[in-house]
Amino acid sequence: MTPGTRRTLIACAPALAIAALAPAHPWLEHTMARHMGLELPALFLLGCALPRCSGAARSPRFAAWNTHGLPGLLAALCTTGFWMLPAALDQAVLHGGMALAKVASLVAAGAWAAASWPRAGTVLQAFFVLNGFWMMLAAGLLYQEAPLQLCAVYLADQQPAAGRALVLWAVAGLAAWLAHLALVSRVFAQDDDDTSAAAATP
Repeated sequence: MTPGTRRTLIACAPALAIAALAPAHPWLEHTMARHMGLELPALFLLGCALPRCSGAARSPRFAAWNTHGLPGLLAALCTTGFWMLPAALDQAVLHGGMALAKVASLVAAGAWAAASWPRAGTVLQAFFVLNGFWMMLAAGLLYQEAPLQLCAVYLADQQPAAGRALVLWAVAGLAAWLAHLALVSRVFAQDDDDTSAAAATP
């Protein structure tokens, strides 16, 4: 396999993975828990792979628009928050156009988040991580505690499972970010120690 062919396959991998989800579409949306806990995160994560598979994120036009990663992260946060709404979930199941919009917007949100993350500093990253996962945690708890049916296409007895899935994603995502932050801090501390030791060596 030539290097050019390998690069082409890598660049097409997220699109092929998205296409592979199409046959599983009815199964994923059959229950509210699978729709919110599997399909929506899968689309977002596939979008996260797009900047690594193409050079679009490194274009000067994108860099000028996405100063410090703020616009991209804000767009990703608003998009993911929208698809956690019961009315949005209903529309995605009932109307084909909204289903396509859901796929496109969540994949785009993942791409925006992944491309914007390295541009954002620790403070900006923390703001979006804490707000995003807090929003997901709150939505998950509300789905579990709501006494009424929130979605027209899903029965009320499916809401607790969907809520638990959101809570699980929120806790796992926050734990992963904290572990990443601790690892980065340890690497920086090790580099400082090595620099200090090298400077002290005669």
